Amino acid sequence: METLRRIDRLWARGEGALIVGTLISMVLVAGFMAGVRNLTRFDLQWANDMLTDMEWADSFLRKGTLWLAFLGASLATQKRKHIGIDILPRLAPPKPRLIVQALVGLLSAAFTVALTISFYAAVKLNLEERPIEYEVLGDTGSMHICDAAPELLANLDIITPSIFCAFRSFLGLLGVPAETPGAAFQIIVPLMFGVMALRFLAQGIGDMLVVTKGPEAIEKFLAEQEDANMPPAA
Repeated sequence: METLRRIDRLWARGEGALIVGTLISMVLVAGFMAGVRNLTRFDLQWANDMLTDMEWADSFLRKGTLWLAFLGASLATQKRKHIGIDILPRLAPPKPRLIVQALVGLLSAAFTVALTISFYAAVKLNLEERPIEYEVLGDTGSMHICDAAPELLANLDIITPSIFCAFRSFLGLLGVPAETPGAAFQIIVPLMFGVMALRFLAQGIGDMLVVTKGPEAIEKFLAEQEDANMPPAA
């Protein structure tokens, strides 16, 4: 169990880093876009052109909000600070309280597994759908612009979305198709539900193991939980 906790803490650090990186990127993009939009009032052609080239910014900000929400929800689960109705368990004696906590964790794991499967099926449909703007016709037939030769795209005056193509290649190594940037970044939803399911399962099993160790272990475990949930001193 200690090895699993270390892996979980390492994964949580990665989630925290992603949250910080996503938030900083969103602030920079939103601030830059607002500045350029204000400059268009002075009829500056380069500002108008730049604003047109930044059509992707609104989609990026929407998807960034989605990433922040699910990464934050996953971190809350790791720290057991997710929303929950725990009035009755808190009034119960230590052992029944921990048993109820363990059962809630196991039921939550089952529920989030169902959500993971459901959302992945929905996202997979979007991942496999290729709109015409991401499709070109080459010598071998229809292909995605990320798979087309640079010479072909240059002749068609199409700019390769390098960041998306790199992310698409990474997903391809994992066996996940991705035809558009919007669909590719939706993968965060089933991924984080899957992570939350594993955390709920581990917490439920861990709580059950503590129950088997006797009253002293239960009291110590619950006291550690209370200390972890206490707000920091002013």
